Amino acid sequence: MKKSMLRAALVACLPFCAMALTVVTIPAQAADKDKAEAPKVSKSVSKVLSECKKALDAKDYPTAIAKCTEAKGTADLTDYDNYLINRFLGVAYFQTNDRAKAEEAFVAVLKNPACPLEDRQNLIGPALSLASELNNSALVVELGQIAQKDKVTNPDIYGTIAQAYYGANDSQNAILYAQKGIDLAASQGKVPQYAIYQILTFSYDKLKDRPNELKGLALMARDYGKAEDWVYLLDISLETLPAGNKTAREVAALDIYRLRLLVGANWSSSNFLEAADAADAIRAFGDERTFLQMGIAKGVFNQAKVAPTVAKNAADARKDEPVLPQVEKAARDGKALTSVAEAYYGYGRYADAARVAQSAIAAGGPLVAEAKLVLAMSQTRQGNEAAAKQTLTGFTGDPALVRAAELWSVYLNRAPQAPAAAAK
Repeated sequence: MKKSMLRAALVACLPFCAMALTVVTIPAQAADKDKAEAPKVSKSVSKVLSECKKALDAKDYPTAIAKCTEAKGTADLTDYDNYLINRFLGVAYFQTNDRAKAEEAFVAVLKNPACPLEDRQNLIGPALSLASELNNSALVVELGQIAQKDKVTNPDIYGTIAQAYYGANDSQNAILYAQKGIDLAASQGKVPQYAIYQILTFSYDKLKDRPNELKGLALMARDYGKAEDWVYLLDISLETLPAGNKTAREVAALDIYRLRLLVGANWSSSNFLEAADAADAIRAFGDERTFLQMGIAKGVFNQAKVAPTVAKNAADARKDEPVLPQVEKAARDGKALTSVAEAYYGYGRYADAARVAQSAIAAGGPLVAEAKLVLAMSQTRQGNEAAAKQTLTGFTGDPALVRAAELWSVYLNRAPQAPAAAAK
């Protein structure tokens, strides 16, 4: 199967930094000795800036812009005068939707040595957002450095910086800042924005770093549960299943397809055939029947071509399911019990599958890891996800089975806002 990462889904400007603009107040003259060092507006522009402030308060933005432009023409302006002029201009231009001039004014404010730290901290987010809107990656990076220097970083700011690097094809720095944003959000008990996960994952995709790309997709699936993310996560996982024991690999593939039934991911015709083949390989005839019937119902199979396979599966299932209790009773080791548990699971008899899987684990042997997976999946299907999580804690075994267990753990640890798709 071929994987196609839809990087186009990443929009040109992601909504990381919120616009929260306020109009600063022109300070009054110092009233006492303690305020003697407070900045003052030059007398030459005091009147016109007061008029500008009144215009802003009245939402008369054209007048405010005209007054600020008049003030700019005054000789011998101080840094503090320029700070206020550009601060007022930035708000006025922003409110009239002139993003380019608003960006220019706010950047001038941030670079002005007279800008109070508090105002710089309040303004850095909107300025970054404007620079990002205008695709000014270099400015985003520069403003990001100011933000880090002033210690006003947050997950959204890191996300905007990461986006700029991503747009500039600097995948390493995009990963660095996306991960910073994710880590900071996690430390604050927040779920990172979906877009920052996209940047992290797509950057790893650009670098062809499949292991870390899978980790990024797992985070997206865990925290947001979007069907398309599960598609990529499951398909790439199947493509890259560790080579090793052939039977363990077939079991792992089947378990991944069993998970696909739960998460609402789309299926292709090749998915149905591969799932059916994996089920048949370990004599899980109930699973095979499910996959074949789904493929026929969705119209992806030519019924005439799959008719012999369907007939053989029906015959196998008719012989197999009725005798499972006797086979279970005759089983003498963990291997035989695991085979029975797999069969029960395929027929949707999850309580029986869980019971027999527990017996297989107790019996020990080379298939304990497989039996644990059957137990966890059966517990999940019965709605006992807490027990399933516990079953998969510290899971070890064949690398392919470990990968399948990791994917089921992603589902079991999904965030509250991530939907739990209805079982099919």
